[in-house]
Amino acid sequence: MRFAALISGGKDSMLATHFAAQEHKLCMLIGVVPKREDSYMFHTFNLHMLDAIAECMDKPILKVYVSGEEEKEVDELAEKLSCIDVDAICIGGLESEYQKKRFEKICKRLGVKMLAPIWKMDPEEELRIIARDFEVIIVSVSAMGLDGSFLGRRIDEECIEDLKKINKKYGIHLAGEGGEYETLVLDAPLYKKKIKVVEMEKVWKGNWGFITIKGFDFVNKPIF
Repeated sequence: MRFAALISGGKDSMLATHFAAQEHKLCMLIGVVPKREDSYMFHTFNLHMLDAIAECMDKPILKVYVSGEEEKEVDELAEKLSCIDVDAICIGGLESEYQKKRFEKICKRLGVKMLAPIWKMDPEEELRIIARDFEVIIVSVSAMGLDGSFLGRRIDEECIEDLKKINKKYGIHLAGEGGEYETLVLDAPLYKKKIKVVEMEKVWKGNWGFITIKGFDFVNKPIF
């Protein structure tokens, strides 16, 4: 099948795209840009990096601007995707029934299939794959136990162990499914080149914070 991948720049959507591309043809990327920072459905940090990610993947990207208002943003996305010519749309949902049901609604309206290759995947298994095959940094934190030291930190084996300790102590979702933290993928198996961050701004607001990528370079990857 020919599919479009909904990407946010984060690990879940990129891992889902990676798995889907092993069985189907990736034709294009879709990036949703909500006007409100408190969107119920969509990632909002560092969305200006979507074009860079599309360049790394050498795929066209359709950026869809939505209001960010609950339910209204779902209808807006469905309407604006009516022009795409694919057989399926891939999503990075892991456990959120709220998001899955709304993406199912969108796909049904468009007459396409929904691919959800990481749905109900074990969170620790997901993080192990990310640590092994991807380069991913944390770009926002908003949960007990996650302090400013996590901002900009790469998800590697040491980070996973720290997240497991915080999960055990405070009950946060290990993969950040509840918005406890959000990520940015700097390198992935589908990238033709990777992103190197050269400048970032860290903002801390008492009990939560985020980083904004201010400068980056592209780095060519070896061709085997």
